[in-house]
Amino acid sequence: MLTRRQLLRNGSTVLVLVPLLPAVLQACSSSDDPGTPAGDTCAGTDPLSTVNAGHTHSVCVPNADMTSPPAAGATYTSSNDGNHTHAITLTAAQLTSIAAGQSVTVTSTSAVDPLNQTAHTHDWTVTKKTTTTPTPPPQSGW
Repeated sequence: MLTRRQLLRNGSTVLVLVPLLPAVLQACSSSDDPGTPAGDTCAGTDPLSTVNAGHTHSVCVPNADMTSPPAAGATYTSSNDGNHTHAITLTAAQLTSIAAGQSVTVTSTSAVDPLNQTAHTHDWTVTKKTTTTPTPPPQSGW
């Protein structure tokens, strides 16, 4: 059984570390876009994959790639979940379609999940993010 002193000492450590948790988790995400350092938000669209082997991944497709697609297309690396990543490749035509508001579904490369030693893939449906302008609250008649 913990003494009051042990509880307060251990509890203080947890309270100090809790604010750091979001930064640590966000730093685990990655993309091939060199303009988006780990931990920054995606300047584009960042869809989640389908669930496979009990987990999902996200991937960042930068706006720049959608507005001016590379002729050879582009390959993006997913977030790291379960100590592995996947890659998805979008052709120039697919990037143009996404920029035009269409959805494109692609399957990732296969990767072995080190937790269960199972090779698997994920599907992504990539759609351009829509931006909405918030409606201001109605003015009161005062």
